[in-house]
Amino acid sequence: MKTMFEILMTAPPDQVTRCKIAMVEIAHGHWDAAALTMEDAIYESEPGEWAVDCMEMRDFCLAMDKVKCRGIEGVAGDGTDRVFLETIKRWPVR
Repeated sequence: MKTMFEILMTAPPDQVTRCKIAMVEIAHGHWDAAALTMEDAIYESEPGEWAVDCMEMRDFCLAMDKVKCRGIEGVAGDGTDRVFLETIKRWPVR
């Protein structure tokens, strides 16, 4: 998985501001907001490697939000991998 900074550095020009917003949200611990911001970036970008990187970051942010709310038990065996795989089926890498 790439870091948010790596995703920002490889972002298409029209997604740079959105990535900066997500980075600030992550820095402030607003994992749910960062996940939604990454979701928007996914839907507005072309399918490809960058979109897959955004999906991985979105899934990580969702997992961290669960950890923040419920502790580490919040992500133990909750099917997070299933969410990622279903998303990959929708946005195949070309």
